[in-house]
Amino acid sequence: VLPSKNKRPQWDWLHSEQADVKYLVFLDNKRFIWSSNIEEGRISQSLYFRNVEGIDVKNGMLYFVSKKLSMLFVLDLDNGTYTSTSTEGGLLGRGSFYSSPDQIVRNNRGEFLYLTEDGGRNSGVYAIDVAGNRYAIFEAYDDMYRGDETTGLAFTPDGKKMYASFQDCGCEDSDNHDCGCLLEFSRVDGKSFDGNTLSLKFHSPG
Repeated sequence: VLPSKNKRPQWDWLHSEQADVKYLVFLDNKRFIWSSNIEEGRISQSLYFRNVEGIDVKNGMLYFVSKKLSMLFVLDLDNGTYTSTSTEGGLLGRGSFYSSPDQIVRNNRGEFLYLTEDGGRNSGVYAIDVAGNRYAIFEAYDDMYRGDETTGLAFTPDGKKMYASFQDCGCEDSDNHDCGCLLEFSRVDGKSFDGNTLSLKFHSPG
C-alpha cells in the first residue's frame, strides 16, 4: 500500500520502494498466508498454482485460475482459507471445456463467475453460479475456431449485454493475422445476465 502523497501512476506502484508487496503462500490444501518473502511465494506458486491468469474479487472472496493445472481457486480473504476446483473434463454445463481457463469475470451482482477459454476444440465462455451449478454460455464449433481463444469478456452496467471476442477468428488458417472478432450477446427474454434463472441451452457436440 502506498501513501496518498505518492504521485506515481497506479500501474507503476509495484516498482516503488514504498510499496508493501506480499506474495501468496499456500500452507496446505486449505490454508494460505501473505508473505513478504518472494522465494516463499515462488515455491508455493510452482507447487500449487502455476501459470496464473484471470483474477477477480467480490465480497471478500478472491478468484483466480491456474492455466497449467486447469484449476479454479477461491480464497476467503477474511479467514485465510481457500478451495480449488478442476475445470477439466467438459464439466461446465456439459459443454466442451477441455482446454485452459483464462479470463474470469464476476457479473454485476456477483451471482455468476464467468470464464473464458484458451485453446481447445470449441472455445467458449462458461459460468458457475453461487450454488456451484455450471453452464456453457456459448461455444464455437466451426473448424475455424479450433485452438482459438475467447477473451475480452465484459458486461454492460445493466447486465443485459455480454461482450466477448475470439483472438484469431480463423486468421491463422488463412494466413491473415490482421483480424479477430468481437461478439455481442443478449438473452432472448431480454433479461439481465445477472438474473437468477438463465434458462440456458446446454451444448455438446454429437
